[in-house]
Amino acid sequence: MIRSANPKSLTPMFQLRQLKIFIAAVETLSFTQAAKRVHLSQPSVTEQVRALEETVGQPLFLRQNNRLQLTPAGETLAVRARELLALADDTFREVRDNAADPAGTIRVAAPQTLCTSILVPQLLHFAATHPDAQVAVQERNSQATAQAVLNGTADLGLVHGWPASDVNLQVEVIARDMPVVVFSAGHPLGLSSGLVTPDALAALPLIVTMEGCRYREYLEALLQEAPARPRIRGVAESVPALMQMVSAGLGVSILPRMAMNPAGTMPGPSGGAMKPAEAMPRVEWRPLATRSGEGLPICLLTQPRPPARHVAAFIDMIRLAATPSDEAMPAVHVQHRAGRVAIAK
Repeated sequence: MIRSANPKSLTPMFQLRQLKIFIAAVETLSFTQAAKRVHLSQPSVTEQVRALEETVGQPLFLRQNNRLQLTPAGETLAVRARELLALADDTFREVRDNAADPAGTIRVAAPQTLCTSILVPQLLHFAATHPDAQVAVQERNSQATAQAVLNGTADLGLVHGWPASDVNLQVEVIARDMPVVVFSAGHPLGLSSGLVTPDALAALPLIVTMEGCRYREYLEALLQEAPARPRIRGVAESVPALMQMVSAGLGVSILPRMAMNPAGTMPGPSGGAMKPAEAMPRVEWRPLATRSGEGLPICLLTQPRPPARHVAAFIDMIRLAATPSDEAMPAVHVQHRAGRVAIAK
């Protein structure tokens, strides 16, 4: 004979809805603001928090002058509630994705340079070892790449430089990209060998990318070592536009080395000239000397929880593919399997 359990002896069950409301109150320290965030009335939020307090048998907030303060029990529950909500989201996403796409779709976000220099060359290798998997490449700037990883629309991201600090973003440096000075064919900088020093750029007009671009920030940081501030002659919205301006002789620029080796291009015979096949301009480059001797970090961005197996396999391949920037990236011609790759801008 099976006896039914005493309901009073059972461990109380948390409702995900209550936990979401509770976390909204934790992050705003206001029932009014929490109500706006979860699209409920303020009395409904208050009622749900009180019900949660009754469930745990402890006060979760101290109410003082219309301001909330977490109790020790509230602080403990906040940590666990975030873990439970994240686990629920992961479970839902995994079940949904497996049902709709058993092989798995890997969503990758990265700026254009890293898409062409690291991601695209690896897509053929990954397709060969994981023929049923699909990779969706989202071309984004660095800030949008980090945001895509944070909000879950991308499984991983690649960026040049360090992203803004966020507890929900895991950052791993997988390579460093050394700076180069880019100039037009026949420029005096190409007549000598060795490293170009920041001092040598002081008298030269510069072509730069837009403010807020990671390359622009990198250039300005490097030129802090120069005795005089170079004059900015032109501003480009993209690396291809910058290359056109440099090729025309309007000025010189500073870029990470990987920007000089997109898929489909090859270094020139001297290793310092880029000879694209189609309409890309011809430019030359030389390494730039830096005080630290370190290049711009290339960072892998993920959420701080274990990825799905197919995503983990792709991440491992990207780690191995992140070669030092003084080694030329291989040229790749993508065909046949292009139907398995979606690139969104």
